[in-house]
Amino acid sequence: MTTTAIIISILFVLCLASPAATRSVGLLRADDKPAQKFLIPLTFGITQGVAVIIGYNLGRLIAHLFFYIAEYLVFAMMLVVAVKMFVDSMRMLKGKMLYTVSSDWDILGLSVLAAMNTLLMSLTGFCFMPFGLWFMLAVVVAGFLWSFFIVRTSFTPEMIKRLSFIEFSAAVFMAVIAILYMFTEVI
Repeated sequence: MTTTAIIISILFVLCLASPAATRSVGLLRADDKPAQKFLIPLTFGITQGVAVIIGYNLGRLIAHLFFYIAEYLVFAMMLVVAVKMFVDSMRMLKGKMLYTVSSDWDILGLSVLAAMNTLLMSLTGFCFMPFGLWFMLAVVVAGFLWSFFIVRTSFTPEMIKRLSFIEFSAAVFMAVIAILYMFTEVI
């Protein structure tokens, strides 16, 4: 792997796990214990990893159906994920993706929502998985870190704009990476 491919692969992992940031803002309350400050990001990270494992194994089950169009399928999935992230960023900017939680089950539900892009993209893992099987660990770490740094952030209009920009930037990077994948030999 060249240095350029490694940098693009790292960007890909960060973009893929970025919904963990937008779903985890403001989840900590003032009365939460120190363990919660670690368990919430850990939930987001592990859910990202489980989504990769499920998607990868489902993709391998149906890989024989898509063998001849595999690279087009990867390109299409990257674009689908990019469009979904773009739509989510616009919805967040309008205030339609603000979540309130009242229990630990709500946090688990939010982490599953954040992992949907990862699940979709990992369906194509049989033919595109940067870093090989280390990709799964990279996505867990990225999901954990996004959530770890954002979970303590309170809801403010400025923070919502920043998170919307993060999701929008991730969508743009995902689209660029899809084009690089399809039309160049960089990755």
